[in-house]
Amino acid sequence: MAIDIVASMRVFTAVVDAGSFAGAADKLDLSRGMATRYVAQLEAHLGARLLNRTTRKLSLTEAGSDYYQRATQVLGMVEEAETAVAQEASIPRGTLRVTSSVPFGVRHLGWAIPEYLQRYPGVQVDITLNDRVVDLVEEGFDLAIRVATRVDPGLIARKLTRARIVACASPGYLKEHGTPRSPEELTGHNCISYAYWSLQNVWHFRRKGVDRTVRVSGNLRGNNGDILVNAAIEGLGVILHPTFLVYEALRQKRLVRILSDWEAEDLTVFAVYPNRKFLPPKVRSFIDFLAERFGPEPYWDSATALGA
Repeated sequence: MAIDIVASMRVFTAVVDAGSFAGAADKLDLSRGMATRYVAQLEAHLGARLLNRTTRKLSLTEAGSDYYQRATQVLGMVEEAETAVAQEASIPRGTLRVTSSVPFGVRHLGWAIPEYLQRYPGVQVDITLNDRVVDLVEEGFDLAIRVATRVDPGLIARKLTRARIVACASPGYLKEHGTPRSPEELTGHNCISYAYWSLQNVWHFRRKGVDRTVRVSGNLRGNNGDILVNAAIEGLGVILHPTFLVYEALRQKRLVRILSDWEAEDLTVFAVYPNRKFLPPKVRSFIDFLAERFGPEPYWDSATALGA
């Protein structure tokens, strides 16, 4: 019958140290019968008696004394190995492969990663920026930072923070074309659309429980948020964009927020990874770091950042 040699060694040495099966059973949180069975199975496996048993005491046989010394050494090495692995498993180290959209990566991750690496010098970050949604498993990424309303099923996601959506345009555009006072007035303006959003040319707003859906049109549509922001700054038209992209332009007055009493659907900044089980310390530490840095109220949503 196969037995657990390491477990049997632990019970045997505990019996010797305690001087009794009862004492060993208490120390190991076993029944006395189970402790006796472990030692009996070990003796049967070895084909030698390890303990002399009387009604009053236990004593080691010659074989038992030799085995006790060797078993103690083996258990010490096992404990050292377990401790080393546990310590290794708790220290962030190795290459962390991260992917994110180009605008969020450049504007926010690019500034966060150096601070993270200073805090965790055992980690090397390999970041790939791409405005398409990548397959984490197929392309070998540890995690992705995604800005979305929801995450695809089958992936694990942790919310890092939020990103509000605001409508804005340049002062020059508004001076020439007028400032929209209601969502419906956007139909008379050149509206710049982001290609990867499900809303694209259909923009949604809410105010005091009232919903408005407006189909807009314009002469520019693209898959890169920075290009669209730059176009709006140059006076091309109105954009409906996340605050993490436009907060600097709003603070610098290069863009002006419009329809500020109307709310668009917020986006969420997620850390997305393929599997929750045995999450490596390098992944967990990076996610925790970003959640701490961005926080529930991100700096790009502050009143100062939004030009309020």
